[in-house]
Amino acid sequence: MRQSDEDLMLSIKDGDNAAFETLTQRHYTTTLNFIYRFVNNRVLAEDLCQETFLRLWRSTRTYQPIAKFTTFLYHIAKNVCLKQLAKDGRLPRLSSLDEPISHEEDCHYKLSEEIEDNRYSPEKMVIAKEVDETIRLAINELSTEQRLAFVLTEFQGLSYQEVAEITQCPIGTVASRKNAAVRQLQRNLSQYIQDRKGGH
Repeated sequence: MRQSDEDLMLSIKDGDNAAFETLTQRHYTTTLNFIYRFVNNRVLAEDLCQETFLRLWRSTRTYQPIAKFTTFLYHIAKNVCLKQLAKDGRLPRLSSLDEPISHEEDCHYKLSEEIEDNRYSPEKMVIAKEVDETIRLAINELSTEQRLAFVLTEFQGLSYQEVAEITQCPIGTVASRKNAAVRQLQRNLSQYIQDRKGGH
């Protein structure tokens, strides 16, 4: 029977090193993808992902299964990313939280749905790569808080409640940041979307 992530963490606490390898295999790729989307640098993301799992290992001695394991893991990854961005002098100023708050947790804005499917020919694959790059750059222009809320909900599939626990802020603040991120992305990508639609 498959052990839960939380049980594996407790096993590591009891000296089971194989349990840590299992956890790493389960979550390394998704954690790396989250970090990459946040720092926008593949080599740096690899380093920060390794740092995240090193911190995870060190935390096993004091770990308590109070929250979901993924919430605990992404909280570590978030702190590792923020520390690196601050070190690089790239930490943006705090975003305004004056936007209206929405509590619709199932409202997921899929940017890719704004642009038709382009996956099935060499030419369309090039276009798809261009679309991905355009979206990636637009996400990178968001504030730190907005990017966290957007990436964790859209790409990692976490609920607003889980993101609130990771970022240690009220669920309404997460919703506000997510909504602000969507509006900013819509503005940043509107011209590109219009140009793409006009080309067909």
